[in-house]
Amino acid sequence: MALRPSHYWRRKVREERPERFSRVPCDAQATLRKLSRAPQPALSLFVRLIAFLTTPFKFLGISGWQETGCEAKAAGRPVRDAQHSTNGFWTIDVALESFVIGSAAADLSSPRYVRLEVEPDTNAHAVCASTPVTAGMGLDFGGAVVVDTDGPFLEVHPEDDFHIE
Repeated sequence: MALRPSHYWRRKVREERPERFSRVPCDAQATLRKLSRAPQPALSLFVRLIAFLTTPFKFLGISGWQETGCEAKAAGRPVRDAQHSTNGFWTIDVALESFVIGSAAADLSSPRYVRLEVEPDTNAHAVCASTPVTAGMGLDFGGAVVVDTDGPFLEVHPEDDFHIE
């Protein structure tokens, strides 16, 4: 019997319950101020193994994701190789070279970082599955910006907008 994770899937929720996303107005400047000054630590083997259990709780708001209402377009380089978890997500911590929300660009005069969570059944996931994402390679990506309340820290959840240079 093959187990297949099927819980958070942001785009599925957006299609089934769009009101959950329309209530949150984007405050680009406040969101940009939340960019991390250091990369998040690598996921431990334990965290990667239990991810299929913890992701549903994130969706419910328990150590979960908070919508910012913002979409970002960005470029950068992974600080370590992408990590794959039992929930099917690829996790990529990125040193930013550019990060823009609407017409507001992040001040990158000092290093800033963001975590990418690439969910299954997206074009971004297909790219990660077919080409190993390794430390230092160039990435261009875009997607919804959310706050992972475990940190808290910002994440981008790319779907279609994900390219390896």
